[in-house]
Amino acid sequence: MAATYDFTPVNGGANEVGTLESVVQLKAIIITVKDDSDTAVDLRDEDGVHGSMYDLILREVQPLMAFAPDGDTGVIHAIVDGHAIDAATLQTRVRQIASATPANNDSTVAVGTSFTVA
Repeated sequence: MAATYDFTPVNGGANEVGTLESVVQLKAIIITVKDDSDTAVDLRDEDGVHGSMYDLILREVQPLMAFAPDGDTGVIHAIVDGHAIDAATLQTRVRQIASATPANNDSTVAVGTSFTVA
């Protein structure tokens, strides 16, 4: 038996299984840092000191949470304040950090639709 309530769901959402729900303006994003030839950047080579590419991207994105797998994928998963962030604008900002020639850089940013916690 399903329960019914006399109110509008939070943020107008339907609270349906299979959708990413947020009661505040958070977004999950996936950043894939690539070089100018569409090859993933190994962030481990760029990690460890202030001013590294990984550090600069985190400073630019200002995530509430972030995780970069220990591998050569160039992937950064992040939870951000989604109020003023969209994927296209953020992609431009990441490309400016990842390359001396941002117009040729192939880094991507996508808004996530789910997440897994391990």
